[in-house]
Amino acid sequence: MRKKSEERRQAMIDIAAEVFNEIGFEAASMAEISARIGGSKATLYNYFNSKEEIFVEVMIKQVGCQFEELFMALRNEDDVKGGLLRLARHYLRVVFRPEIVAVKRLGIYYAGKSNLGPLLYERGPKRGWTRIAEFLEAKMEEGKLHRTDPWLAAMQYRGLMEAEWMEVRMLNVVTDIAEDQLDASAQRAVEAFLYLYQPR
Repeated sequence: MRKKSEERRQAMIDIAAEVFNEIGFEAASMAEISARIGGSKATLYNYFNSKEEIFVEVMIKQVGCQFEELFMALRNEDDVKGGLLRLARHYLRVVFRPEIVAVKRLGIYYAGKSNLGPLLYERGPKRGWTRIAEFLEAKMEEGKLHRTDPWLAAMQYRGLMEAEWMEVRMLNVVTDIAEDQLDASAQRAVEAFLYLYQPR
């Protein structure tokens, strides 16, 4: 029974994605989504509390799996520099893909118009970066990194990775970044992070 319920929920997310892609978040409604599904609004509300919630589920499904692999790779990583460098290279390749940039732009655009921003943050970035913070904390406990607030360290690591390209990519000043450029940026970000946090 639970499997069927989850399959129905996923089918609803897929149909909602079609609606959002066709007419946008603002024009979309729970009534329109439920009509496409072929059921009542009451059925849709049994699975989702609001249009914002289902939109977040659509966004997480579209991009979440790409980041999940990235964060999971750190779980058993022993080499701090190697792990951070592999993560940085993968992260930069993923975060600047057109579909990821599009989702980020949508989230930012609608954040001021509803409670979409906090929902998206809690279900997406916060979860992923909590895992990075846990990895850094483990390395601090092993004495491989200076002890400090692991969440702050994770945010500084993220900032270093995104520093060279995020603004120009989000504003469409740059639309294509070569892999060798991303690799060089990843290397510089990790070296800067380790300069701050690695014991000498």
